[in-house]
Amino acid sequence: MIDFYGYGTANGHKVALMLEETGLPYRFHYVDMAKGAHQTADFLKVNPIGKIPAIVDNDGPGGKPLSVFETQVIAQYLAEKSGKLMPKDLAARTVAAEWATHITANLAPAFSAQFYITSRLKGENPTALEYYVGQIHRCIRPIEARLGEMPYMLGGECSYVDVLLYPMMSVSGARLANGGLDPYPNVRGWMAKMGERPGIQKGMALIPPMR
Repeated sequence: MIDFYGYGTANGHKVALMLEETGLPYRFHYVDMAKGAHQTADFLKVNPIGKIPAIVDNDGPGGKPLSVFETQVIAQYLAEKSGKLMPKDLAARTVAAEWATHITANLAPAFSAQFYITSRLKGENPTALEYYVGQIHRCIRPIEARLGEMPYMLGGECSYVDVLLYPMMSVSGARLANGGLDPYPNVRGWMAKMGERPGIQKGMALIPPMR
């Protein structure tokens, strides 16, 4: 059994989707970040960095409990453990890691900065906001081009890369001003296809929205 600790952010949804898509048994624990639950002594034993999401696999390698944090690492671990959503050959796995890292290291921070400026600073730093919105579009353009060539990020089948990307587009992308994702028809078509998957639907419904 996997204990999953999450909150209603895009990163929290990513792990919920991975668990539903892989079919691994889990228990969900809501970590109310608005009340500081991610900084408690008990949670810091799960993730010493004090961030969500995090998991504890009570039947980890060798039958021993294993705590895992960082969204991309959790996604890769769950794919490896389940044997689902992970390419088999080295070349495809390397391509998967490239795109997963792009989503995690480039797109996600740009979305986070845009959210902080618009929601916390009330848009009071227009120069920074313009920069980060520009970075978001810079990150999405190659994804749009790739999805114009293939139905999913790695080709003909859904992978953990698609699962990592979906909440970014559906949650964070919805907050983009000036048309949002309108300039990206391939992304929007891919989103519609992903949104029909039962695992995606259940995972997105698992965590209450941020308050």
